[in-house]
Amino acid sequence: MTKNKPIIRVFFGKMKEAFYNLSEEEQFEFMRKDRENWEELGMKLMTMIDCSWSNEEWDVIGVEEWPTIEALEKRVKFEKEELGLFRYVEKKTHLGTLESFAEYGKE
Repeated sequence: MTKNKPIIRVFFGKMKEAFYNLSEEEQFEFMRKDRENWEELGMKLMTMIDCSWSNEEWDVIGVEEWPTIEALEKRVKFEKEELGLFRYVEKKTHLGTLESFAEYGKE
């Protein structure tokens, strides 16, 4: 299953009004702490898509690669307890692992 495979987290996010109510310095500090934690836990941001101009439901869609499920569990705890992400961002996530579909549909 996920043994020895990186964990992929696809997320959909929309900034809440509370984030925009923070001062510019507070917004920067929030983003700095967020990024430091990514780097500390070994996350690789595979892609980030800005869809704010074409979608009212989500501002961004992103794909992250986490080295282990344990690293991702630490991240989730950080988001909840340290960052207070739920106050500033509405989000939806899906987890999975990379698979090769090179042979998909071939005989």
